[in-house]
Amino acid sequence: MTQIAVLGAGRIGSLHAANLLAADPGLDLVIHDPDTGAAKDLADRIGARVAHSVADALAVRDGLVVATPSHTHPDLIAEGVERGLAVFCEKPVATALAEARRVTTLVRRTGARVQIGFQRRRDPGYVRLRAAVAAGDLGDVLMVRATAFDKEPPPASYLAVSGGMAADCVVHDLDAVPWLAGQRITEVYADGAVLTEGPYAELHDHDVLTVLLTLEDGARGVLTASRTDPHGYDHRVELLGTKGSAAAGLTDRTPLALLDGAQRAPAPADGYRGFLDRFAPAYAAEMADFLRLCRGSGENPCPPEAALDAMRAVAAVQVSLREGRRVALDEID
Repeated sequence: MTQIAVLGAGRIGSLHAANLLAADPGLDLVIHDPDTGAAKDLADRIGARVAHSVADALAVRDGLVVATPSHTHPDLIAEGVERGLAVFCEKPVATALAEARRVTTLVRRTGARVQIGFQRRRDPGYVRLRAAVAAGDLGDVLMVRATAFDKEPPPASYLAVSGGMAADCVVHDLDAVPWLAGQRITEVYADGAVLTEGPYAELHDHDVLTVLLTLEDGARGVLTASRTDPHGYDHRVELLGTKGSAAAGLTDRTPLALLDGAQRAPAPADGYRGFLDRFAPAYAAEMADFLRLCRGSGENPCPPEAALDAMRAVAAVQVSLREGRRVALDEID
């Protein structure tokens, strides 16, 4: 019987725990959270056990899922690696680039199995789009355009510790676009604004953000993000190549009105409500992947090196926002 511990009984930890048991109902699953009531409620609901300390949780035999606050990630990854566990960690690897480098070095040195939770890499549409690019079906990549419109902004308490819009939202596309195109980012240019009510200005943050990417073969990427979309949660991507174009995430649930008469925006109850809804299949696929990783029978869809690239891109975006210029990722090194 495979044994896995889940640290964190909040929204994302609860989802990962449920997805693990859906993938293998015979799994021996252990839950730990500093809020013992939340841990017990989750364990009772899905049929798991409760660990009353992190040390007890880490006594499992096979795997560790880290769904705790971001600043705790590096040390928990390291503890799991030291115990020989396969580790799944929600993004980010760390809140500071130096810490992320430390984790990446540890994983490389030990050969540990560590998977980072950039769930777009397991979204069915994104996976098919990447396969089409890799097969040459779309020709040479010319342009990638990503949309990241949240329905509602997160609470001010979250914004205060999120690291900014680039770090908590746009980071997903800073990972997904080079992964889709098969080309690393070499340069970024970012611009943001505050156009709605909220604590953005006092936090030196934005509620709308655009980022222009240069990829290593010269292709361009355009990232657009907003904290607010009255129609719903709209996260998707389009890719143009010399042989054709394709989109992922543009479905009959996308909260977008087509004014040529072809389609109206879905009713609020039918559109995507948030990231758990929009990327539900991707989250389920991540845990199925992680189970295989624990058992030594699957590939890692997102190793720490890939997540480190995304963090370097975030750092470059933040420099660009501060200094109002193009920033090469080599500068971040």
